[in-house]
Amino acid sequence: MLALVLSSVIPPPPPAQWHWPTTGNHDVLRDFRAPLTPWGAGHRGLDLAASSDAVFAPTSGTVSFSGWVVNRPVVTITTDRGHRVSLEPVSTEREPGERVEAGEPLGLLHAGHCASLCVHIGLRIGEHYRSPKRELGILERAVLLPW
Repeated sequence: MLALVLSSVIPPPPPAQWHWPTTGNHDVLRDFRAPLTPWGAGHRGLDLAASSDAVFAPTSGTVSFSGWVVNRPVVTITTDRGHRVSLEPVSTEREPGERVEAGEPLGLLHAGHCASLCVHIGLRIGEHYRSPKRELGILERAVLLPW
């Protein structure tokens, strides 16, 4: 009975605004962890499970970077709002300046970031990183319980 009451009171999470960038189950293998300082340790994105090497554009925008960063291929899409979405380790044939639409094939996922096949997706708004959970529709609502 309590579950029925709570499910009618607590609204569901907002719907996804982005397309899921991988195939397979929508599993988060490693969550976002903000650093304590701008240059500190953290995990500035989500690691999403993948069942194939196909990667799709999570949102529409312009490819602003495609190339290698240290030892891995990275693709960055700048949205129309100026937010930067980076995916790694992903190689692409897309050139900087090329427009992509949400859900379009974007590139090829390489192994090695996680123990199993996964893509790291990061969201940068201005100079700050934020978890892309809300855009992917997996944001969990906080529930306040009585003492």
